[in-house]
Amino acid sequence: MPVAVGFLVNPIAGMGGSVGLKGTDGRLYIEAVRRGAAPVAPSRALRFLKHLRQVGFDHSLLVAGGVMGCRYLGQTPSLKYECLSHPPESQKETSSIDTKAVVKMMLERGIDLLVFVGGDGTARDVVEVLDCEVPVLGIPSGVKMYSGIFAASPEAAAELVTMFCEGNTVLDYADVADIDENSLQAGELKVRKFFRAITVRADGLSVQSKDFGASGSSEEKYALAEYFIEEYLYDNILYLLGPGSTIKAITDVLGLPKTILGVDALFNRSIVAKDLGYREILDLLNSFAQARIVVTIIGGQGYLFGRGNQQFTPEVIRRVGRNNILVLATKTKLRGLKYLLVDTGDPVLDAELSGYVRVITGYREEMMMRVVPASDPTLLTR
Repeated sequence: MPVAVGFLVNPIAGMGGSVGLKGTDGRLYIEAVRRGAAPVAPSRALRFLKHLRQVGFDHSLLVAGGVMGCRYLGQTPSLKYECLSHPPESQKETSSIDTKAVVKMMLERGIDLLVFVGGDGTARDVVEVLDCEVPVLGIPSGVKMYSGIFAASPEAAAELVTMFCEGNTVLDYADVADIDENSLQAGELKVRKFFRAITVRADGLSVQSKDFGASGSSEEKYALAEYFIEEYLYDNILYLLGPGSTIKAITDVLGLPKTILGVDALFNRSIVAKDLGYREILDLLNSFAQARIVVTIIGGQGYLFGRGNQQFTPEVIRRVGRNNILVLATKTKLRGLKYLLVDTGDPVLDAELSGYVRVITGYREEMMMRVVPASDPTLLTR
């Protein structure tokens, strides 16, 4: 039986991540462009469509016009699709108003599933209009993706859409969440749940909502930080400290400030640069002989790179080197995870990062965890 799948792209989603912004909503898009950010969503959309073609997808796509969809279908022949009239091909910039208008048009046409490329901000716009009328699936392209309606990667999304059309997925309710901007301005990280949505799931291919209670207690984080400082913090090495409260525990113990959702640079127990974008990181790497990246994971999801720390671009990661990546996570945060995920936007680098990594989990406590590229659905489902 034919299944109608709606497809739309937020073309600016995720642009702010690499340049140190916490999103790309509203005026942040202008700032992202000023800082030299490059589009992320188009390549994610093309990866999804190409994999959809590879798996033999044979249903109809109802696609948003221009930069919100049809432009990418023209680069992936053999897929069946119909373009909506909105937005017109001549329109170069889009907003949440366009997203909501497209979703409304798709509902009126009777779609069975809506697939979008974007982040939590796009998810809120989409689900506000859908209101649980049809299932929704997100292709991750945002700076932050705390909501539970996203696939693990564009390739995983293509697998899920095909399985849905064949009746081989389950439907489930999931939270649509986003950062509370007011608390962020006060230097706190709080996430609000805005909506509930119906989404499609299959083991390994879909991602749960961020587990907001899984980061561990303050005592766990400080014990972990003290061990890191004693055993892994050396003089004359530049440490690039990633986002999150787990990493912030290091600077708390040292009595130093930390950008909660940003990347800060630590050298000889002093903060030498704050809230860095990828360009500033590359400049620093030119000035220091040795450098290490220090990151944690997304609780409940297991992402090591590609979620909330896009300042660590593929170029940055390659410059620092796989052997100079240090991972910190409490045992509470690791609980229930089969593996860690990497989704840098570069599938070749994701494969290079796969294997096993040492994770510092507490005071003089470490464990080995397997790293899996999110772009490889065969590994996700093993």
